[in-house]
Amino acid sequence: MEQQSKKFNAIVIGATGAVGRELVDYLLDSPYYNKVSIFVRRVIDRWIDLPEGKKEKLHIIEVDNLDCLSNEKEITSLLNDNLQYDVLFNTLGSRVGRGNEEFYKVDFTYVVNSCALCEKLNISHFSNCSAGNADKNSCFYYSKVKGQAEDECLSQRVNYISIFRPGVIMDRDNDSRCGEKFLGFFCCCWRISSKEIAMGMMIDDINYQLGEKEQKSIRISNSEIKTLAQKGNQI
Repeated sequence: MEQQSKKFNAIVIGATGAVGRELVDYLLDSPYYNKVSIFVRRVIDRWIDLPEGKKEKLHIIEVDNLDCLSNEKEITSLLNDNLQYDVLFNTLGSRVGRGNEEFYKVDFTYVVNSCALCEKLNISHFSNCSAGNADKNSCFYYSKVKGQAEDECLSQRVNYISIFRPGVIMDRDNDSRCGEKFLGFFCCCWRISSKEIAMGMMIDDINYQLGEKEQKSIRISNSEIKTLAQKGNQI
């Protein structure tokens, strides 16, 4: 990778989740990112009393819900910084156990609206954490909705869309999804950590922003995420 002459601005949706928390940490630590804006319903302890440099880098925007993602003017007003953002990371994820309506809103509507927002705000990269068993034709509601969201996002006019498809996330703090558990029964190679996913997402974006990869929207498998994470840990 090049020296840190280029710096990027990032938006993170889903920053309080297992993957989102790790991703925000990595972005704040990385010299490649100038501003990290996050939309959250609550501020978590790890963002309190940050060192001065990280505190200036992190822009916390508290909202009651993410219905605002469909409103370009409202999002622009909430950002209130006149910056050009380079990437929008989406690490949202709900559980079917909370009801199909809530799950669909979070894992389809909010994800698709996040992707559409990239086109509206001229953000060139949309990076989304989906699921390894996403399949729009699945008989499992979890997998079906994830697959539908992927396809709808990939139909958007965004320069680069990367869909991360991790297996079972092993460190979700007792918040594992039944769909992930089902997947994990088959093979231990499907297991992955939140840190690996977060690192993989960041490295994928840096590679794209620096022009070190083909600008073609892709789905990224569990093993490919691990490879990206390994490269990131060697930097």
